[in-house]
Order: sequence, then structure tokens, then C-alpha cells
Amino acid sequence: MKKLFYILIALIVACGCYDDKGNYDYKPLDELTIALPTNSYSLLFGERLQISPAIETDIPGEDLKYEWEFYGKDGDNYWNLYLPVYEGKDLDFLCHYSDTLLKGEGTYQLRLNVTQHSTGRHFYSETVSVKLAFQLSHIGAMVLHGVDGFSDIGIVVSDEFQIVAPSAPVETEVYPHFYSEANAGQKIEGRGQWIVQTCAKSAYKIPESIEIIAVTDKSSAVAHSKSLLKNGEWNDLFYGGLNQGKPRGFFINSMTVFIIDGGDVFTKLYTDVAFSVPLYTASDYDYDFSPGILPFLHHGWKANFKAFAFDQNRRGFIVVTGVLNNFNKFSPVDALAGNDEGKVPFNPADMQADLVHMDLGGAGDHMLAVMRTDNGDYFIAEMDISVSSFPDVPKYKYDLMHLDDVRNNRVVDWAFGSSFMNMCYYATPDGVFRFSVDYGKTIQPEVLMTQNNTPVRFEGTITMMKILKPGIYSGENNDTYYKSNVEMVVGTYGGVAGSGILYALELDPLSGRVMTVQKYEGFNEIYDVNIKGY
Repeated sequence: MKKLFYILIALIVACGCYDDKGNYDYKPLDELTIALPTNSYSLLFGERLQISPAIETDIPGEDLKYEWEFYGKDGDNYWNLYLPVYEGKDLDFLCHYSDTLLKGEGTYQLRLNVTQHSTGRHFYSETVSVKLAFQLSHIGAMVLHGVDGFSDIGIVVSDEFQIVAPSAPVETEVYPHFYSEANAGQKIEGRGQWIVQTCAKSAYKIPESIEIIAVTDKSSAVAHSKSLLKNGEWNDLFYGGLNQGKPRGFFINSMTVFIIDGGDVFTKLYTDVAFSVPLYTASDYDYDFSPGILPFLHHGWKANFKAFAFDQNRRGFIVVTGVLNNFNKFSPVDALAGNDEGKVPFNPADMQADLVHMDLGGAGDHMLAVMRTDNGDYFIAEMDISVSSFPDVPKYKYDLMHLDDVRNNRVVDWAFGSSFMNMCYYATPDGVFRFSVDYGKTIQPEVLMTQNNTPVRFEGTITMMKILKPGIYSGENNDTYYKSNVEMVVGTYGGVAGSGILYALELDPLSGRVMTVQKYEGFNEIYDVNIKGY
């Protein structure tokens, strides 16, 4: 037995001393080095980041994959990983602002990741910094205009369109195609309807929350306020897809932004990213609000009426009586409750007509509403919204059918100046006319005139007219537009691309006449104008 054991030990030792004569060829793996031209880049959103790396390797090119990857912003690693943004050796990447990738101004990290297909090995460049910023903001008028079925947004920078009165004259600048030029020639499909800016009180602290919304009859565009770079469309404003996709209206109540989609009312604070669950859902109520909802902020939080709205179902006016931000307490303005019909000029809760246009106007704390009956008759209803009881709301009813332009449906737009009975206007394709609402007296229009009795003439066909009351805030002092309620804008069109003219007219609120006239050219057909405060 011992002999057998020694034999086994000898065999093991012999095997261990066996000289392996096998011919194995161990070839070292090829390496790869990456050198980038510089370690930092600085660009504006909308510009292209182009980098050509220097690559040294013996690995065949078909065995390599090149991916450029971004990581975080300003040390805030909200991604927790590098995200590939471009495939190819030479980077040619459009730095486009978005809520998911490049979320705002700041410094991002970038690297090149080269992968060898056959081995799965990764080779990384040094990390470089990419500082991104928005271009300098142009404060001015946003002009929604278009031609041939597409709309664009222009910007007019001038004294009268600044948020606060400039201490020195600003240099006038006109950019008719600011939006399309910022978005590689892309325009907005459809004929423009309205344009607004979501600049609520204190929103300057979170500039990413300030957006421009442009709506057409076929589509929409949501753009970053500073750069006008497109950041989505109407439905992208809502979280969870809870909206109907039917743009209807918009207004701001201090730090809260309200938006009307279909018959639903949504709201968000300026700190919120998107609109979520609607405050008011039309399917839960019988009311169908028209686009014009007027919040009466100047009456304070103790006021009886927080806002006025028109119910398209009942064809009557509704007041919001609860806290506006809850938007859940409503009352029809029934002036006949406890009163005979002969004691009031009309019943706001049952107008038996459709709403054409409404705004604060006439005497102080009054509202004017242009109405159209089923047989095509027009009239203006004047209401006092400062009273505490519904029978006191209706004041006067002004017939309009003695006016040829109204009777022949030639009116393009209506506009009213708040708290001044002489600031009432309508526009036809040929001109703008001023009139007064004077304690129920017959309305007698006159061609819009200057203070020295000179008629104001316009070149081309008038396509829109309004008095600017943007309701937006801007800057650390939460400034509001210094010419709100006294700056009128009129758009005209000559029939060919580029023939659109924007007229800016400063009004004297007491007489309703024009003090100054400015004009800005180079647009197409003008649909709407609003103030860009950031």
C-alpha cells in the first residue's frame, strides 16, 4: 500500500515538472486615446456645439462607436448618469432648451464615449464644461402675424412697449420673424388667434416657469420667454394629459396663472412646472365659460365678486363669489330675484344673446359687454361690478343697430378703456372709431382723432385693434406695464407678405383721443399683440 502511495506522488510531481511546449500567441489589446480641442465651451441656446476630437488608435474604424454624453448642470446631478445626445465622431449638436435634457442656464459636463464593438471596451475623453445661456431678453411687444397658413412671432422693442417707463429712450428694434429665426425657420401652422406670456408675480425668481403661448386655429406653440425657442405645444402645458386640448383663454391673478382648456379651468403657481388637476371641470357643472373671464383684483380679497364670466349654456353672466384660487363658488347674476322685470334694464343672468366682447370699461368699476341676439341685433350692456346685490349690477343697455358698420357686420374688434366713459372703440377694415357710454344716451361714434382734431389714418386694411392690458409682472419690484389701459395697438395689412404695419397709439383717458402715434413695419397679417415683460 505504501508502495502504491509513493508511485502516485511521483506521478504528480512529474506532471508538475512537465514543460508545456504549447505555442500560445498573447497579443496586447490596442489602445485608444482622445484629445479635445479645449476644456470649456460657452454658447447661447439655439446655437450649435461643434467639436472635432483627435483620435489615436490602431483599432479599425468599423469596430468603434462614438457617442457624446451630457451630465448634470452646475454640479446638480439630477440625471445620476451620462445621457447620450449625439452619435458620431465629430459633434454637431443643436443646444436646444428643454425640460428634460438642457433644463436652463448653467454649466453642463460633456464627454465623448468610444465603444469597441468586438470587446465591449469603453474609452472616455476628459470631461469638458459647456456653459449655456439664453440671449439677452428683448422687452417689448409680441406680434403674432402670418401668411399662407403659417404664423410667426415678431418683437418690437421701443419706449412705449417697456414694462416701466425708461429713464432714457431705448433703441428701437424691430424683429418681424424673431420666432422662426430662433427655431431654424420653423413657423406655427395655422392662422394666429392669440398670444400671451405667463409672467406672474415674482416669476422672475424662476425664469424657466415663464413661457410664451401662441395659439392658432390649427396648432399652438409654447416657447421660452427669453429666447422664443420652442419648448412644446399647448398640451405640453398640462401634467398627466388631463386637459381636452382645446385652448380657450388665460389670465393671471397675482402669483397664480389660470388657463381655460375647453370648459375646464386649470391653475398653477409660478413655481409649478405644469398645470395638473383642473380646479373646475365642466362635466361636473352646468356652466360653460366663455374665454373672457375677468378677475376683479382691484376690489381686494373682501370684495363680493371675485370674477365675472359668461355662461354659454344659459347665455348669462356668472360671478365667482368664493376665493378665486378655489374657483368653486358661482352665482348667476340674477337681477330679477325679488324684483320686477320693469325695474332693471336687463337681467345679466339671462341675456338671451351671445357674448361678442367684454372688458372693464365705462365709468369706474363698470364692465361693458357687446352682445349679439339670435336675429343679428347688437347691443352693449353696462354693468356695475362694485355693488353688493345683483339687482344693482345692470345699469344701461345701448342699442347699436343704428350704426351702419355694426348692422353690416364690418366690425373687426372692440376695445374699452377701464374707468373712462370716453374710451370706447371699434375697428372696421377701414378705420377706428371712438364713442362714449354716457348714462344710457344714444351712442354717436366719431373717427378716431388726435387731440387737435386730426383724424388718424391707417395704411392698408385693419386686421386687429386692442388696448393693451397684459396683466403680467416683471422684475424684482413686480412691475406691471406702465401704459396699461392707455396704449392702443392697431394692425394693418397690404395684401402681400411683409406689408403688415403695427401702429402704437397712446390715448388720453379723459377724452379718449390719441396723443402720439408710432408705426412699425415688416410684418405679415397681424392677428394679436401683447407685451413681453421678460
